[in-house]
Amino acid sequence: MAVSSPLVFSQEAWTPTSTGTNVPTSRAGHTAVWTGVVTNKMIVWGGYNISTPTNSGGVYDPVADSWTLTSTGANCPNARYFQSAVWTGIKMIIWGGYSPGPSTVYNTGGAYDPVTNTWTVTSTSSAPSSRTFHTAIWTGTKMIVWGGSNATGTPTNTGGVYDPLTDTWTAISLTNAPVARERHTAIWTGSKMIVWGGNNGGTYYNNGGIYDPVTNTWAPTSNVNAPSTRTVHSAVWTGSKMIIWGGTNGTNTNTGGVYDASTDTWVGTSTTGAPSARSIHTAVWSGSRMIVWGGENAGYFNTGGIYDPVADAWVVTTAVGAPTIRSYQTAIITNSSMIVWGGYAGGATFYFTGGVYTNPPVIGVTQTGVEVPQSYLLKQNYPNPFNPVTNINFSIPNAGLVKLVIYDMMGREITTLVNENLSAGSYKADFDASSISSGTYFYTITSGDFTDTKKMVLIK
Repeated sequence: MAVSSPLVFSQEAWTPTSTGTNVPTSRAGHTAVWTGVVTNKMIVWGGYNISTPTNSGGVYDPVADSWTLTSTGANCPNARYFQSAVWTGIKMIIWGGYSPGPSTVYNTGGAYDPVTNTWTVTSTSSAPSSRTFHTAIWTGTKMIVWGGSNATGTPTNTGGVYDPLTDTWTAISLTNAPVARERHTAIWTGSKMIVWGGNNGGTYYNNGGIYDPVTNTWAPTSNVNAPSTRTVHSAVWTGSKMIIWGGTNGTNTNTGGVYDASTDTWVGTSTTGAPSARSIHTAVWSGSRMIVWGGENAGYFNTGGIYDPVADAWVVTTAVGAPTIRSYQTAIITNSSMIVWGGYAGGATFYFTGGVYTNPPVIGVTQTGVEVPQSYLLKQNYPNPFNPVTNINFSIPNAGLVKLVIYDMMGREITTLVNENLSAGSYKADFDASSISSGTYFYTITSGDFTDTKKMVLIK
């Protein structure tokens, strides 16, 4: 959707998250993951209120608008904040982080199973050194942590690859690795990890590295036309490119860049209609656009923007019904919405509130035609084979509940792309398979009495 000035989508809306029974306590510096498999829930964990860390958390069901507390019992990690978290497909892995008084930085963690509400400890044998302000990504089979700083605030350029099946760590090569840093970003392309930006004390970076876990090797990212040096910025992966936005090098910015790893080139993001300069905000990728929200710059925001990299254009997110101003919140993308939760707004103001942001033209399934089809139709995905994003088009002649579900070869549900009432018409759903391994998968549509299944192949 190409625009030349800020607009507001008419279909967008905010809905507050429950503050009732079992809602986690107020906090910032916590982590959040979206399960996306079977349960379709958000899990938040850890964080701090003033300077008191916690090892509590909650599982949020956006359909029921209800919370369930995570166990703080056996094997739960120590209270901490600024840890990392990844979702493996069945469990959440927490690792690293910080706790004050006395100052403690961890190289411990735990794997949380939301089905049994239980924790298992992650091994510390050969684990990376203790750290916080690091990054972690999930490859589809393993977790990779990199960078961060220790208890004295000294950054590192070391890391490790964790295999949850064997509970073992493997060190990452230092050859050609980016220089030591913290508060950088990291994304997973489907085959490699890209780290970028960050700081080491008062030195800020606009460079990074591409790490290949198969060969345990690094390659530098170009800084020709790269965004300016920065830290506490955001990064998302579109399925083919990385988008960097916002952050600070002492001065906050509303600039960014789109990085193409295949050509090692950068293109700047437009500032026309972009959100005001900020850092410590959140950003998610909806499948077609980047949504940034919140953050701070000599004050706090509850505003944001939606960036279309194809049109290089921004539109604003509405502040009507939005959560109150904050930074250090978390944000996750579901199949049909963005959920932000928690955060900080100065002094002793910490939040246990949040909001669910829906915007049909931006998030989830996209309507491609309003003409009423003569019959139900599920098309073959395109491209096929694909890596890692593909499009699934379908048509429905009657309004009603539509479910579009991805399964693996064993018939296990991978994710639900669509589960909502749709009017008659033609639609497109994007499937991002960045977090799963190569192989054959199936997608099934159900609407009324109609059901159909087709096969697709993911090659990484």
